[in-house]
Order: sequence, then structure tokens, then C-alpha cells
Amino acid sequence: AARAAHAERIAARAEVFDGRTVEAVEAEIQRTLRAADADAEQARTERTTVEAHHEAAADRRAEAEKARDRAARAVELHRELLDEALAELEIDEDTLRGHLSHGREWAGRARQKIVEIERALDAAQVLHRERKRAREEHERRGRPALEARALPDARAAVDTALQAFREAYEDDRALLRQDTHARERRAELAPDLGEATRALRVLGELSMLIGSHDGAKFRDFAQSLTLDAVVGLANQHLRELAPRYALMRVPDEDLELQVIDCDMGDEIRSVQSLSGGESFLVSLALALGLASLSARDTRLESLFIDEGFGTLDVKTLDQALDTLDALQASGRQVGLISHVPHFAERVGIQVAVVPEAPGQSRVEVHGVAG
Repeated sequence: AARAAHAERIAARAEVFDGRTVEAVEAEIQRTLRAADADAEQARTERTTVEAHHEAAADRRAEAEKARDRAARAVELHRELLDEALAELEIDEDTLRGHLSHGREWAGRARQKIVEIERALDAAQVLHRERKRAREEHERRGRPALEARALPDARAAVDTALQAFREAYEDDRALLRQDTHARERRAELAPDLGEATRALRVLGELSMLIGSHDGAKFRDFAQSLTLDAVVGLANQHLRELAPRYALMRVPDEDLELQVIDCDMGDEIRSVQSLSGGESFLVSLALALGLASLSARDTRLESLFIDEGFGTLDVKTLDQALDTLDALQASGRQVGLISHVPHFAERVGIQVAVVPEAPGQSRVEVHGVAG
């Protein structure tokens, strides 16, 4: 009976397990459990992610609600400001929208009309003040005592004045129409004026660069460049003749000179402040600088100096003569015209003019052999 019952149970188990062994069923159940655990873990992970997304969405929703509230308050504030502005302008919102729909041309015409209205208002206020003053003056003087027979003449005078006023009014209206026409014409010519202004600016810049039509400005500019070179060479000679002074151009002046007093802390002085001897040395330095200045194919070979040495003391005279000796040694001829006796000792070749009878003289050459 036990064996039969056991066999019966084995058959029932085989029917339940579809003929599989217990170990196979248990292995399948374990695989199913593990898969269920994995699905449960994934579901928990997804739930955590969804909850995080939900919290972030809630935060964003809160921020959006705050932004919406701020925007609503800003809209309400701007609405109040707009209502105040509309009340101040005494217009409604539809009228404002209509004004804003117009372009710049319409705004320009409106602005022009406002200017004309303001001018008319100013004229009317002036006329009103004048009429008010006249009325007050009339009331102060009292009503004129006119007789009945004088009334027609007075009325005729008033009619004449009224007619004159009307004529003046028509004249003013004609002037106003002319002014309006002129303004419209000016608006039409404004682009041409702008183009002409730009062209004039270009011509002005060319004039600043090239000069006037007669070439005077450019000529002065070119001469100033030559003067710079002459001043530079003259200062080299001044360092030997009068080291106290140096020459320089007057700022913003093309052909004006001034001196620098090196002994007085480089004080800048006018050339008119120099003494007679100092002026001669400066002039001599300029002459020597001009003589040293050579063009490409031209060289100044001779230099003649007429007088001026009598204003120099002996030491300064010796310095000037030493400079002229050095210039002569460089191959140039130097001629001196003077009555200073000190020259007889320093100048080797002399041409002397000796007076004789009244109105007559003779020329003698000294220092030349033969």
C-alpha cells in the first residue's frame, strides 16, 4: 500500500512538474525569483529617479509661479504707470496705440505743427498782454466823454483801425504761409545740404592739407621746412659764437623764431629782447646756416658780411672771426665789409677804399703778393 501510494504521489508530482525533476523546478523557481528581485530593484531605482524628477519639477513649478507672480506685479505696475501717463496726456489707450502706429514722417509733421501752434500761442499771448495793458490803461484813464455828433467819426476811426488790423492779419497769414513753404522747401533740400556739407568737409580737409588757392599756405609750410633745416645748422654755429642761446620755431607759426636762453634755465625769449651784439651773432649764425644749406646741385661758395662787428667786444669778435676762418678753411670765400681796425690783424687779404680829394677815392689791395 505504501509503495502504491508512493508511486501514486510520484505520478501526481510528475503531472504537476510536467515530468521535470524537483531540482529542475527548484532551479527555475530560483531563476524566476532572481529575475523578480532584479525587476523589483529596477522598479525601485526608476521610482527614485521619478521621485527626483518630480521634486525638480515641483521646484521648477515653484520658481515659475514666483516668476509669474513677479511678472504679474510688473505688469500691474506698468499698467499703473501707463494709466498715469495716459491721464496726464488726457488720452485713452486706443488713441495712444493709434499715435504709436504712425511713422517718423508723421511724427515730424506733428512736431512741426506743435512748433507752429506754440509760435501762434506765443503771438496770441503777446497780443493778449498788449490788449490787457491797453484795457487797463483805458480803464485807468476813464471812459472818454464823446458827444453824439463825434460818435460817427470815432466809429469811422475804429473801422479804419479794424481794416488796418485785418490787412495786417492777412499779411501775417501770408508770411506764415511763406514760412511754411520755406520750411517744407528746407526739408526737401536738407538731404542736398547734408551732401554739400560732407563735400565741403572734404574740401576743408584738403584745404588744411594743401593750403589756399593762391598757394600761400603751402608755400609757408614748405618754407617752414627749409627754416627748420636752417635753424638746425644755425644752432651748430651758435654753439661756437654764443653758446648761451639757441634758436627755435615759434609754435603754430611757420616763419617766426624765438631764442632759448640756456643760462636762464632754458627760458624762451623773443628775438627782440637780444642786445645789438647778440642780435648780430644770431644773424651771423643764421647766415652761416643758410650758407651751409645746399641743394642737390647748388652750393653757396661765397659769403659777404656787411658791418655789425662794431657792436661786439673783443672776445666775441675773436669768436666770430674764428668761426669765419673755419668756414673759409672748408673751401668757401668769406668777404667782410667793416671799419673795425681789429680786422687788419686777422684778415690777410684786404680791399681798402682810401678817400682822396673831395668826391674821389682809390682802391688798394693789401696782402696779395705781387
